[in-house]
Amino acid sequence: MKLRLFILLGLFCLNATAQKIDRQAVVRRHNVNVSKIDSLSSLSVGNGQFAFTVDATGLQSFPDYYSKGVGLGTQSEWGWHSFLNTQKYKFEETLKTYDLEGRKIPYTVQIKEPERSKQAVDYFRVNPHRLQLGNIGLEIKKKDGSLAGLSDIQHIDQQLDLWTGMIKSKFTVEDVSVEVTTYAHQQMDAIAVRIVSPLIAQHRLSIRLRFPYPNAQFKDVGNNYSSETKHTTNVEKRSSGYILLHRELDECNYYVQASWKQNAAFAIKQPHYFLISPSGNDNVFEAGFLFSPANDGTEVPSFSE
Repeated sequence: MKLRLFILLGLFCLNATAQKIDRQAVVRRHNVNVSKIDSLSSLSVGNGQFAFTVDATGLQSFPDYYSKGVGLGTQSEWGWHSFLNTQKYKFEETLKTYDLEGRKIPYTVQIKEPERSKQAVDYFRVNPHRLQLGNIGLEIKKKDGSLAGLSDIQHIDQQLDLWTGMIKSKFTVEDVSVEVTTYAHQQMDAIAVRIVSPLIAQHRLSIRLRFPYPNAQFKDVGNNYSSETKHTTNVEKRSSGYILLHRELDECNYYVQASWKQNAAFAIKQPHYFLISPSGNDNVFEAGFLFSPANDGTEVPSFSE
């Protein structure tokens, strides 16, 4: 009994004198640092219901390259899509009955015959599927007017701060510095970005919005831009510093809003392909982007929000 009391007293004294855990330091010692273009080193911000994955530029500037590794996706819990069931397939057509301990149990299997059953299995295997909501990247012009490519992104210094949920990306293009700060909203399906670079005042930097169509493959990395006629992206509203886009894919509809405070020009480059190009003389540009399944009047949160 005395021994037990002695042990308990010792544990009490030890606990009383122990230092508190510095939780911020514990979390931040696991911050992620990226120093080169690497298709397996993309980083994500999100809130548990929404995720936005970026490359070394802090946005989704090079989706084709990253498609070979960890793709640059934008997804939400509500973002699902199904191709139209034009052949009226029924789930029952995918089933095959097996005898199991005296019972007949139906299972969905890879049926080879008849052909219609095989097609039904393929349809329900693919649908519904996660929807890539859109690509938000940078387009940077070099001195000769051509667009900067992967090899032009130099001196990369990128960090994901796990304590604040911030991605800070630093790099240069033709020895001109670019700094991009990326956040996701804590409750909304939204991201905000702050860009600091002399390229802004030189009118050589734009934010690109591009919308893909699902590819019906196991891995959809959001870079299928070859099906322009199968979906629509309409500008529903446009004003100074604001756009509202309506996306329609088969029976799936959703909206994308973008807002910014500094002077900028908005242009439609191609179907499903838009550019926001800062036009002022400042070296700073901030913008917010909100994805939603309905146009319910929710405002786009600013970068500070």
